[in-house]
Amino acid sequence: LGFTDQLVQLSISPDMRLDQILQIVGATPKGRTDCVLPILYAKENNIPIDVFVYLTDSKTGTGDISPSDALKQYRAAMKIDAKFCVCAMSSNGFAIAAPDDAGMLDMVGFDSLAPLVIRNFALGDI
Repeated sequence: LGFTDQLVQLSISPDMRLDQILQIVGATPKGRTDCVLPILYAKENNIPIDVFVYLTDSKTGTGDISPSDALKQYRAAMKIDAKFCVCAMSSNGFAIAAPDDAGMLDMVGFDSLAPLVIRNFALGDI
């Protein structure tokens, strides 16, 4: 599943080559990134998700509902203590995560330790 300002099914399979995947992803519609869409989609389709992880260029926005409110609704509907992590490749002073929600994390920069931070956050170690 990919998204910008709309959700797009990506026909990606484990046996595909990287150039094939890049072609599919590159053909997706471009627009502002509404990071709430996957949460709403998971809730509407009863898909259990432990952690929503977003890798973005930092140009992230939302529609009519905040990520914090969408996550609260998802948690209540699914009865899952789902987490939310946004990792921006650069900073524009963004803040998506609610500072009073320990299940939400904003990160800036992606180096060799970023996956470990995301993993530890997902496991509740930080």
